[in-house]
Amino acid sequence: MRRIDLPNIVPGMVIGRSLYNSLGQTLLKSGTMLSANYIRRLEMLGIPCLYIREPSLNLPEVKDVISDETRVTAMVRVRDILEDPSKETIALRTEGALSSVKDIVRELLRNSHAVVNLTDIRLDDDYLFAHSVNVCVLALLTCISLGYTQNKLHEVGLGALFHDVGKIMIPKPILNKPGSLSPEEYAIIKRHTDHGYLLLKDIPIAKDIAYQHHERVDGTGYPQALTGGHILETSQIVAMADVFDALTAHRQYRMGFPAHEAYEYLSASGNKAFDMRLLRVFLKNIAAYPSGLTVELSDGSKAIVLDTAPGAPLYPRVRLLSTQSDIELNHSTLRIVKVLTGSESVAGN
Repeated sequence: MRRIDLPNIVPGMVIGRSLYNSLGQTLLKSGTMLSANYIRRLEMLGIPCLYIREPSLNLPEVKDVISDETRVTAMVRVRDILEDPSKETIALRTEGALSSVKDIVRELLRNSHAVVNLTDIRLDDDYLFAHSVNVCVLALLTCISLGYTQNKLHEVGLGALFHDVGKIMIPKPILNKPGSLSPEEYAIIKRHTDHGYLLLKDIPIAKDIAYQHHERVDGTGYPQALTGGHILETSQIVAMADVFDALTAHRQYRMGFPAHEAYEYLSASGNKAFDMRLLRVFLKNIAAYPSGLTVELSDGSKAIVLDTAPGAPLYPRVRLLSTQSDIELNHSTLRIVKVLTGSESVAGN
């Protein structure tokens, strides 16, 4: 499959991955041939790109680290809670959310050598719900690499899933404001950590993650400007996942950063924002160049990213468009010099 930005999608192309919303509804099934009407509707929904089948290139399917069913069910359960974020609702629905966390943990443990190799495609209106699930997956992959017990994984997963629950108490015009926030508005935004702590105060670890996930090891974070070892390890892990997913997500008011730029941003933040030991583990589970991207190599050739091996996030396996031969960049002198977008990304060679 090939990832193509929506402005370059044309009628007749065939979608390679099904598209869902946070209600659990299938918007488009894999294998659907796109019409002009479908494309217009996707534009209205704010879909930034699609995975498209290209039989002539014989490209493999792009696989998620968890199943679509598990991801969508988790998103629905997060939505159920975040749309009515009272302590009573959280108490009633925590069991369902924990069930989703256990499903995610089970699938990640079964697929423990996988890296996050997928560009997330979400609707504008589903940002918070999809973000919560993505942060959960990213944080759990890191915790698995660190050797956390299964019970600890469940606790951290629940905290990651609920880390932004306090945002539902923030007025939407401020939360989704496209321009710069005023000092007063930023102060209101920052209160979501306090709201989250209060809503989750009966859930150990989850309440601390909600409260601390904006703290930074150099003391520049909030709400307490904690430093270094005063921030829980679990909160730091969720914070990294939160930053990475927020950077790469497309929003109503801005396009997301490419994964490799978000990777570079996090990598450069080591020992300032995050503990370097934890950051190295986190970054090993991220593909800087997700599957399906069209890239230019250092010899000028164009290729499609196929997948990324664990521990080699910057050096994926690619397929040359000119010869359809595969190259593992971690065993090659060739390097990716550019991610191709727009019309360049759909050019034949």
